[in-house]
Amino acid sequence: MSEFIDNPVFICGHPKAGTSLVTALLDGHPNILAYPEETLFFRRFLPAIQGKDFVERIDLAKKLLIHIFEWNQENPPEHQQNFADRDYSHISFPEVCQHMVDALPDQNPKPADFLNAAILAFGRTTNLLTKNKRYWVEKTPYNELFTENIFNWWPRAKCIHIIRDPRDNFVSYERKHPEWTAKVFITNWNRSTRAGLDNLEKFGKEKYLIIRFEDLLTDPEEITREVANFLDIVWDNALLEPTRAGDDWQGNSMFAEKYRSISTAPIGRWKDLIDPFELEIIQIIGEEIIALYDYDIAEVDRKSMNLKQNLYLLGERFKKKLKQL
Repeated sequence: MSEFIDNPVFICGHPKAGTSLVTALLDGHPNILAYPEETLFFRRFLPAIQGKDFVERIDLAKKLLIHIFEWNQENPPEHQQNFADRDYSHISFPEVCQHMVDALPDQNPKPADFLNAAILAFGRTTNLLTKNKRYWVEKTPYNELFTENIFNWWPRAKCIHIIRDPRDNFVSYERKHPEWTAKVFITNWNRSTRAGLDNLEKFGKEKYLIIRFEDLLTDPEEITREVANFLDIVWDNALLEPTRAGDDWQGNSMFAEKYRSISTAPIGRWKDLIDPFELEIIQIIGEEIIALYDYDIAEVDRKSMNLKQNLYLLGERFKKKLKQL
């Protein structure tokens, strides 16, 4: 079991970029155990356990890493609300808790041990952790920002980073976070994507794989074969059939669409939905990476914008040129 737990696959990328789909496609492969929900291990759990003793850390692991299995259809806890397509009621939360505690080292567990224990607890409680499992998968957006920790704590780890056209990514993400302006979004998207590029250069293609969301949707067999080669596993038809914890997957769309299979419907949706002003902001600030990944720059009708908007865009172009000097 030590060999299995030493082989994580961390799914990386900006929120609403397709990270859930990649995880769902890996879920059914016979050599892979995919944790069904985000753990926010690096961004939430690690800060929370600082300065805490062993008992407090276990309590936080229950609240932050395996809490998703505390399921109640009649009186749903906060983490269950707004997830009508999920149902973990068949997974015993007390059993997951016990398996997690049993999997932790008796003395001085390291931070990574808590995530390892959560994975093992899920696999053992569900009986999904079979002898043929070689990798476990954890998906939380922005994992790409924590690769120093990942490769220090799990030297044999691998990362799969998915990149999506920022314009489609934006129209999807703003439905979840309408308070995000186009500038805030594209600045964050640039940060996430540049981190992926830096990781690829630093750690190499043997440990870090970048794929485009659009390529996965239009040619899923070719891209999943690339993923299988990256993980050194035999390609399986299950890599074309998204599931969650072995059950049917209904997608993770912000447009109330249910998908039981891979669909190209999300590609190019921005063309009908994005505001010209927001489009221009995204294209100005994200231009280099947009071009690098072969997304075409669209023509924008600036006549549809008011004077204030045009002056703002002029200022953004000027600031960009100053940075390039």
